[in-house]
Amino acid sequence: MPKKIDPNERRRELVLASWDVLCADGLEGVSLRRVADAANCTTGRIAHYFEGRDQLLIASLRMANAQAAERMQAIAESEADSLKRLRAILMESLPLDTRRLKEWQVWLSFWAASIGHKDLAVENQRRYAEWRAALQSALRALTSESDATILADRLVTLIDGLGIGVTLDPSKEKRRRAEAEVDAFLNSLR
Repeated sequence: MPKKIDPNERRRELVLASWDVLCADGLEGVSLRRVADAANCTTGRIAHYFEGRDQLLIASLRMANAQAAERMQAIAESEADSLKRLRAILMESLPLDTRRLKEWQVWLSFWAASIGHKDLAVENQRRYAEWRAALQSALRALTSESDATILADRLVTLIDGLGIGVTLDPSKEKRRRAEAEVDAFLNSLR
C-alpha cells in the first residue's frame, strides 16, 4: 500500500524550506532548486504543489501572516483584561524569539520585494488591513472608536519600527528595549 501523503503538510514543509533559503540568502536567493535542496526533494515535487516561484513565495508570506494571526487570536480569546490582552498581542507581534524572528525576516524580505510586484503588494496590504483591524478591536475596549483608529495606526508604526530594529539586531538589550517601548506606549493609555 502506498504511503498516504498529506498535501497540506507537504506544502507546509516546502514553505518552511523556502523560509530557510530566504533567511540565509535573501529573497533574490530563493529559487526552486535551492528550496528543493533545503527540503531534500526535487523541483518536480515543488511544481506539484506550486505553479512556480511566485506562488511559493506568496504561500510563504501567507503562512508567516497566518501563524502570527493565529497566535494573536488565541491571546485575544484567552485574556480577559483589555490592557493585558493588548500588551500580550503586541509582544507576540515582535521578534522576541527564534520563531518570530524568522517570521520578521520573511516579512522584511517581502516588504522590499513588494515594490513593483503587484501580487506581493496586495498580500502586504491585506496583512496590514488585518493587523490594523485586530489592533482597533483590541483598542476599542480601552478608548473611543475614533481614537482606536488613530492609536492602531500609531501602534502599527511603533511595532514596525521596533520589529525592524530587533530583526536587524536581535540582542537581548534590543529586545528588552522594544518591550520597554511597548510598555511606555501602553502606560500612556491609562
